[in-house]
Amino acid sequence: MRTSPARRVATVDDLERAGDYCGPRDEVNAEGVKTGRGVWFLLPVHAGETAFDRPSRGSGLHRVSEPPWSFRECPDGSLEVRASIACSDAEGEYWHGFLDEGNVWREV
Repeated sequence: MRTSPARRVATVDDLERAGDYCGPRDEVNAEGVKTGRGVWFLLPVHAGETAFDRPSRGSGLHRVSEPPWSFRECPDGSLEVRASIACSDAEGEYWHGFLDEGNVWREV
């Protein structure tokens, strides 16, 4: 198991470095109907210079939504995301882990 620091920021525009996340934010569909909440983040393995750079499979913006994930606001101001976050593409899984209380990414 490997852990990495996380940093909660106010908006998607503030996502700058590996481990940053923001949210949860209300999400709405094209008709303006609320469809849940989402958390946007840069994985701890992000290697881009901006949130939109994708020089590696783990780089660039990622998102999880509630449901199926659940979000818990923690007393220290951090966010906990459950269940695990598995990121993959056509080549397979490239990151699997959790965002834990205390601003910690935990890779499993």
